[in-house]
Amino acid sequence: MPRLVDHQERRRAIIETTWRLIAGQGIENASMRDIARECGYAAPGVLAHYFPNKDALLLASYELICERTNERIAAGTKGRRGLAALRSMCLEIIPADPLTVVEARVAVSFWQRAQTEDALRAVGRDALLHWRGLMMEFLTQAEHDGECAPLGDPDAVADELLNIMMGLHVTSMLDPDTVTGSRQRHLVERALGRLALEAAQA
Repeated sequence: MPRLVDHQERRRAIIETTWRLIAGQGIENASMRDIARECGYAAPGVLAHYFPNKDALLLASYELICERTNERIAAGTKGRRGLAALRSMCLEIIPADPLTVVEARVAVSFWQRAQTEDALRAVGRDALLHWRGLMMEFLTQAEHDGECAPLGDPDAVADELLNIMMGLHVTSMLDPDTVTGSRQRHLVERALGRLALEAAQA
């Protein structure tokens, strides 16, 4: 009896193979033929059952990275609020462990293409807006709970944290020996610590 194919599982396996190739050799050098070969298919035509072209595969790959990050954020912040939730969220976004390092390499590759491809840019923008919204919520909670001093410009605080995390994606790719996972976590803690210190001094 032939084995039933789990198309969702196969689709995800193709995407994860795409991640590995992009992380290892760059987005432009990862051809559909290379991806098919890595997936164990003799010809790239098999991929067309799931993705009509490379652009569609890349878009799905970027979407899945954002979805996985959001799933980790939801799990890490469950039952937490204020600065504790904000800390958990930030630590899930930065590329500080082997899994998120691979995701960051792929994401940075997508950012370059997103300059000229509206669909990729929309995915990235939606992720940033979602994260910014969560930050604003957690900052409001922290202010209400007295964990930080009254925030005169909470938008600026959220933007600063968001840009720290996005900057760490870039600097950790360029200088991984210096911008290590522990260094990234330290920088996030330092930024959040300033908020708590302001509350203690108020």
